[in-house]
Amino acid sequence: MGTNSQGTAADDLSRAKLFRDFSGTMLWQVLGKLFQVVGMVYATRCLGPDNIGVSRTIITLAMTLQLCLAFGLDTVAVRHVAKGTAKAGGIAPAIFTFRLVLGLVAAVLWAAGVWLSPLEGLERWTWLAGALFLLVISLDYSWLFQATEQMPRASRFQLLSSVAASLWFILFFEKGQALGSDLFVLLGVNALVVGFVWWRMSRELGFRCLSIERLAKAGALFREARLIWAFNLSYFLLANMALPMTYFLLGKTDSGLFGSAQQLVVALQMFLHYFGIIMAPRLVVWRQADVAMFRRRVLLLAGGAAAAGLLFSGGLWLIVEWLYPLIFGEAYASAAGLLPVLVLGKFFAVGTAMFTWALWAEHRDKLPVLCCLPCCLVSGVLYFWLLPIHGNTAAAWLTLGAESTLMLFSALAFAWAARRSRLESA
Repeated sequence: MGTNSQGTAADDLSRAKLFRDFSGTMLWQVLGKLFQVVGMVYATRCLGPDNIGVSRTIITLAMTLQLCLAFGLDTVAVRHVAKGTAKAGGIAPAIFTFRLVLGLVAAVLWAAGVWLSPLEGLERWTWLAGALFLLVISLDYSWLFQATEQMPRASRFQLLSSVAASLWFILFFEKGQALGSDLFVLLGVNALVVGFVWWRMSRELGFRCLSIERLAKAGALFREARLIWAFNLSYFLLANMALPMTYFLLGKTDSGLFGSAQQLVVALQMFLHYFGIIMAPRLVVWRQADVAMFRRRVLLLAGGAAAAGLLFSGGLWLIVEWLYPLIFGEAYASAAGLLPVLVLGKFFAVGTAMFTWALWAEHRDKLPVLCCLPCCLVSGVLYFWLLPIHGNTAAAWLTLGAESTLMLFSALAFAWAARRSRLESA
């Protein structure tokens, strides 16, 4: 009786902490995204579709390359810390040093490619700024807070960067703003916040950020993370290839129109993304504590996310035609129909995230890759076929189709893995 009471009490405490972390994180995220949406909408109106098409493409490409350089180390680090096999302060120097070195190399290669390209004037300088932006975002710090279950603190730092950038947009931007202005502001703000956070966390956790001798540890983490990295990269391409595809296949204006919808979706995505980040270490703990409970909760979370997406997207369909021009102006009105489609895809992505983390908790690292790669390759081919015919509409529906197919494949993989585990343990 005593053991059961202690177990129930521990479970109650775990749920209470999960609720506090989620509510605290969402509070700061709501405030941050409100500032971010207002600032980015205002900047979008000032820059116009052509300029936004360039800067958003640069940001998306930089984020894609950053994910290439991440090598899945974050996920493995969180898994080790959640299981108690390593401490965050012991892993952090290896990850920071590894990414700083790779980020510098990638930034130099990016800058060299731009310098040798036919780009001229302000467009060239904007693409060169993308090299520095890549270096800054390569030093992502969010995994430290995820591993130590301090996501409300991470949200406060995100709030700081959102407020600073949005205030700059609102106070200093005006109609006809020069190409790349938004990127330069985001670069400066993110560089300051990233530098401060790493300095602060190194003092709290007692580590020195730059440590060449720890690079061997990063190599060991990479060998463990290679399949997770393959999934992360293929998924990011699946979810984000639409914007660069519209830029290169349809031109700056169409890319800018698509980018306006994507900006609002990214603001929503961050709420959903942080929910996934908070749940990730919990799924590992649940898997170790009670396998049957773990599997029930995974299905409940994934199904709830999909149902919420259908309701939210359906409501958005009813108001988007008048809401979208009100937000961005008549110049962007033709992109209104893209928003509900892209929003629904992000809710499905939460379901995929639950199944994926569950598979990682089961140490089935190969299955998410096998689910994602076919979706990524098929959708990539379809972009080249359908975009020239149907334009941005095809880009939005291809994104949704890829997200929904991946969630279905991930659910089937999770069911297969659960069945295999039961047979192996019998």
